[in-house]
Amino acid sequence: MKTSVERKIASIAESMQGITYLFDNWATANVRLDKLPFPAIINVLPVSGKFSLSRTQLRDCPNCMLAFADITELDFDGVANDEVIERCKGYAVDFIKMLNKSGLFEPVEGDVPYSVFYDKLDANITGITIELQLKEIHGVSLC
Repeated sequence: MKTSVERKIASIAESMQGITYLFDNWATANVRLDKLPFPAIINVLPVSGKFSLSRTQLRDCPNCMLAFADITELDFDGVANDEVIERCKGYAVDFIKMLNKSGLFEPVEGDVPYSVFYDKLDANITGITIELQLKEIHGVSLC
């Protein structure tokens, strides 16, 4: 049985010690994050992707958005919040390193843009989002 891309991402995220993993849309994640420990990785439900077909297999290549978030003060100042942002960048870098070592996806290379967010959800959190197109190494056999 084929393991979904989400389960492959989850296996990488869940191996990161002390970080909560959540797979959801922003609205539902907003509610669930009130009850979960931080820091957290939020794998936002993909809205698009592509199938990559060869003669022997079909590989799923979703466009993924991953958010790396941590608690911040309600009325944060720039210096304190920058520390949270830098910590979240570190989580993203660690995740990408582990993803590349996993052998589950083609290596992530080149530029990986990120966006900073704060005051996006009800919880007092700050973080970054990255967008990647993940390409499975092993897909569904067509033979």
